[in-house]
Amino acid sequence: MSTQAKPITKDNNNSSILLANNNWKVDYSKAKKVVSPNYKTGRPVPICGLVLHGTAGGGTIEWFLNPASKVSSHYVVEQDGTVTQMVSETDVAWHAGVVSPTSILADKGNPNGFCIGIEFSRNKTNDNIMPDVQILSGLDLVNDIRGRYPHIQIYFHDEISIGRICPGPNFPKTLFRA
Repeated sequence: MSTQAKPITKDNNNSSILLANNNWKVDYSKAKKVVSPNYKTGRPVPICGLVLHGTAGGGTIEWFLNPASKVSSHYVVEQDGTVTQMVSETDVAWHAGVVSPTSILADKGNPNGFCIGIEFSRNKTNDNIMPDVQILSGLDLVNDIRGRYPHIQIYFHDEISIGRICPGPNFPKTLFRA
């Protein structure tokens, strides 16, 4: 009988820390798996939403590996088109918890419970024109998710948390809602 070792990483003090349960398979076959410790096991309600985000600068995966950050998303799409899954879709990632009272989800509670989160790596000011390979990779991921959840709604983080600049200027919103 073999046992699967849990992944180990280093925190900011270069101390070894045990990462979260990694006994799940990627939901998107083209994704590589890097497990974030920042999530809640299970979901309180069925998945019905998908929130798209833009990160300001690189280092997203490393940030999501840090337990002190208390943030994560299900997926990260890098500028080179690489997709990394960090949290199983069956679990709650911590990506969109603050809901503005005037947002389209104001009466639905914390969207983390019913939404899948995708972070798109952007430049430091979160305003670059995204490379075609990143857009195409992101569209493929979104379409794959739509295939599994046919009635899923697409949201952008700035629609949930009013005043945030996320996913940022120059994000091709119309392509992702098509």
